Order: sequence, then C-alpha cells, then structure tokens
Amino acid sequence: MTTGDRPDKQPEPTAPADRRTPSDRGCSTTLEEYETIFHAVEDAVFLLDVERSADGRTYRYRRVNPAYETLTGLTDTTISGRTSAEMFDAETAASATEHYDACVEQAATIEYETTLSLPSGERTLETKLTPTTVDETVEQLVGIVRDITEQKRRECELERSRDLLEKAERLAAVGGWELDLQSDDLRWTDGTREIFEVEAGYDPTLSEAIEFYHPDDRDRIRSFVETCRDAGEPYDVVLRIVTAAGNERWVHTVGEPVVVDGEPVVLRGAVRDITARKEREQDLRLFQKAVEQAGHGIVITDREGTIEYVNPAYERDSGYTRTEAVGRNPRLVKSGKHDQAFYEELWETISSGEIWEHELINRRKSGELYHVEQTIAPITDDDEITHFVAIESDVTEQRLRGQRLSVLNRILRHNIRNGMNVIQGNATRLRNVSDADERDAVLTAIEDQAAELLKISDNAAAVRDLFQRDRHPDVACDVGAMLSRLASDFDDDHPDADITVTAPEHVTAQADDRLETAIRMAVDNAVVHNDRPEPEITVSATPIEGANTGDWVDIAIADDGPGIPPQERPMVERDAETQLVHGSGLELWHIYWVAKSFGGEMRITDNDPRGSIVTLRVPVAT
Repeated sequence: MTTGDRPDKQPEPTAPADRRTPSDRGCSTTLEEYETIFHAVEDAVFLLDVERSADGRTYRYRRVNPAYETLTGLTDTTISGRTSAEMFDAETAASATEHYDACVEQAATIEYETTLSLPSGERTLETKLTPTTVDETVEQLVGIVRDITEQKRRECELERSRDLLEKAERLAAVGGWELDLQSDDLRWTDGTREIFEVEAGYDPTLSEAIEFYHPDDRDRIRSFVETCRDAGEPYDVVLRIVTAAGNERWVHTVGEPVVVDGEPVVLRGAVRDITARKEREQDLRLFQKAVEQAGHGIVITDREGTIEYVNPAYERDSGYTRTEAVGRNPRLVKSGKHDQAFYEELWETISSGEIWEHELINRRKSGELYHVEQTIAPITDDDEITHFVAIESDVTEQRLRGQRLSVLNRILRHNIRNGMNVIQGNATRLRNVSDADERDAVLTAIEDQAAELLKISDNAAAVRDLFQRDRHPDVACDVGAMLSRLASDFDDDHPDADITVTAPEHVTAQADDRLETAIRMAVDNAVVHNDRPEPEITVSATPIEGANTGDWVDIAIADDGPGIPPQERPMVERDAETQLVHGSGLELWHIYWVAKSFGGEMRITDNDPRGSIVTLRVPVAT
C-alpha cells in the first residue's frame, strides 16, 4: 500500500530536543530517538489530543506512524487534526469515542477489539489505549493497533474442528451422578464408576469424589458444585481426573440443580470421558501448526478440484489470499505455458489414485511467472478418493541461480581460456616480429582480445548485481517515459545507426531500472553485430492483455542485421545450455535473466525480411 506524503512538522514545544550522548544523559531518550522509534516500530500507532469544552470531550488525531498508514490506508496528512466522526462511519466512530472516554475516565490503559472494513478487506484489530497525563489531567491518548484477523480466523477453524470431534464423543464412556442435598449422599451410575475405574457398587462422598480430580482442578470443581448448590447455577466444564488406577484422563462434566418449591433439593449431572478427543485435538493443533508454518505451499481440493484450503506459504507464493483462493479451481494460477495434454495427463494420473510429480510454470496474481516443483496425491477414505493435496515449492530463484552458475562457469572456463590463449600466442609471436606493421597488428590483436575479456568481466559483474539486488514488490516503471529518455541516449551513443523508438502512453511495467539496462544491452548488441553501413533498429512497447495470461507489456528490439546465430537460440528457448548448445557471451543470458527476475520472459524471432527481434515481456504494474 502506498502511503501519502507526510507534512513537515516541528518537534512538540513541550520539551527541547535532547542531543546529548547516551553517556551524558544516562538512560534517557531524546526526541529524535522517539521519532525514530515512532517511524520504525512495526505496530500501528496513533496519537489523540484530548480537547475539553462545555459540550464535553473531543478527540482529534494528532499523528499516525507509517505502520498505521499501511494497515488502514489513512495517511498522516489525511487524518491529522480530524475526529473519528470525520473519518469513520457513525457506528465505528461512536464505538471509538466510548473507548476513548473509558480510557480518560479510568486514567488507565485499556484494551479492546474492533472490526473495520479496510482496503485489504474486513479486519479484526486489537487496540491498546494508554493515557498521557499532565498535572493529573489526561491530555493525550496513545493507541497501539495490531491486526489479529488471522489469529481470530485460526481460532474459528479450531472451533469448527472441535464441532466435528463432538460426533466422536458419542462413542466415549458416559456416566451420571446425583447428590442428595438433604443427606449429602452421592450416587454414581456404572458408567461413572467405569470412567473413574472404581469397583462396582462404590458410591463416594462428595469430598472423596472431588479428590479424584487432578490436584490443579480440585478447587475449580469444588467451586462449581458449591455455586450450583448455593446459587442454583448449572456448570459445564472440561477438567482432568486421576482414576483409582492412577490413570490421568480428561472428562467433560456438567451439573444442574433440581428445584422443588423454589429450593434446590438435588444436584444431578453427567461425566463423559473425552481423553481421546483431547488427544485428537492436540494432534490436530500440531498438524495445523505444521501445515501453517510449512515453507512449501499446500493446497487441498475436493475430488472435483475445488480448493478447500491453502496455507500461508501458498498465499505468499501465488499472491492469492485464502479468501480469494478457496472455492476456486487451481487453474487460477494457470500460466498458459502448458498445453491441454499436460493437464489431461495430470488429472488422469491423480484420478487413478497415483501420485503426480512435475515442475511447472504458474502465474502469480500480480501476473509474474514462477516455477514450482509440485507433487499431487489423492486422499482416500475406504479406498474412495475424497480430496487431493498438492505440495509445491517455488524454485524460480533456485533455477535462475543454477543457470547463472552454469553459464558463468562456462564463460570463465571457455571464453576466458580461449582469450588468454590468443593473448599468449600473440605475445610469443611478438618476441620474433621485427617488421613494424606486423608488430602493430599483433599488438592490436592483443588489445582487442584484452578488451573482449574486460567486457566479459563487466558483463559478469552486471549479472552478479542483477542477482544480488532484491526487487521491491510495489516497484513500477513508466515504460513510455523510460523509452523517451533512452531515445536521445541512443542518438548520442550510436550516431551511425538509425534507431527509431516508439514510446507508448500510460503503460507502467512491474520492473525497476534493470529493465532499462537490459534494453540498452539489446540495442547495443543489435548495433555492434550489425553488418550494414547504417544499421536500422526499432524499439517499441506494446501492451498485451489476455484473460488467461494476465496483463503484460512487450518491449521489442528489432534489427536488420545478420540475425542471432542459430546456436544461440536454443539455450534461451530451453532455459538451459548443453555441451553442444551454448551462447558465445553473456548478453542474451543477461537480458533473459532480467525478464525472468520480474516474472516475465524473453523471446527471439526472425525479423522480416532480415534480422532478429528480441522481445522482453514483463508484467504490467498492478
């Protein structure tokens, strides 16, 4: 989310800025340090001024930090000096004012939860509100806000899991009991005796029955029974017991009074052994935690292929939230890079009960392409397929890193070795050359080869820079403005070439300055390797839209030269080099890696009637 510009504000006049060193001022903190903390803290923070008048109190937003802007979409400029009623709907504003009043009146920190409709969707927020007092009067409120939406969602999912486990409880042992309040006689049914593992016919006293509960739970069950007896309030709780045989179990126990003529005369209740359920819940929590924290994306669908669950790793890799993915088909990340036969084979494999493993190319919500290693397995119940689970790992960076190492290794071993052989051979030849013209020719050959090696070194350094830099997820590049700027540079760099640049309007690519570097490299390559007296180069950008492919922009560099050698093309088309097929330099690979780093691709086609077209396809910024 993009935050607004922050207006210039002077430090609060309440105290001068303390610019002493930590050793001069002990453990105190300067205003500058507070300002740094205010901007750097990950929690959303807002400051409220408390204004008092004859009509009551008014709360005005004083400042909010960048984390608050990111969370709510409300910038410091937008919200500063305004009240809740001016920023939110009436119900939200009234609720906020109620909490602010409580904090002021109590002069103490309070915590509360709210649900707001934000740009990112409906979110549950937890707020801790702390008063700041001057002469025992609350002058300001400091609010710290945390997004607990995911925490609440997980609690709801766990609760739904508990509801499913309730069905299993019906198979567990159930017992009953009755306490006569006149005689204090306690009677147990056989089911209760079985749960507590006591002999048949045994009826304990109330004190003896309480002793069967776990030492940490005895005071609780005693309090529940007394409240039920004295105040007529029923109870329904889960506690631990230690049976007569020394076995620890979990029980669900309930109790309620039987009232006659307005007075409780008997307490009756039931006890159920839910140890198996508690163990299943523990296993479920452990499994859920493992799945939620797994580094691999996990998707569960029904047998028809409708998504029922995705984990956070899948949300991170695909860009689709759980809410956006659930209820849809996995084809929402389909890239268009695999034909129908590919997916038919996939479906035929898993439908027959077999496991399918493959590497494929998917498309993120943002439009970027990414490579995953995916395994899909059927989930069966009584040999019938009920669901499918897919586990996938994003290997895009891994593949690009492997390509880089392979290509750089080949360049260092092959091209540099050959270049040094040329330099060495000419240096040896130089020792025996007496003719000035021949000596100049040998020296020129050495200089040319040294320049080529330096070029390889520069290209390798550029590749290293490409892979060392991280790309910001919200990065954007105005393609039209970039090409317009490059047009004049091309005229200066290549005065002997006819370079035509077509710059589109209102096209923004999801890329940074490395896209410009790749375009420059493609144009330089087209000019240097052109065999015409006046090379003709065209550079253009074309927006591409497709329902199944996302929105892209194609940047094409076309030339009228001899064309890219045939042995260079397969390496890009196959995403890999072989012993027999590899490029002579790093330029094409560099351009290819730039496109890939932005989730795009590079293509090489023939130009008509002569030459080649290098096209970089990158996603349009969202």
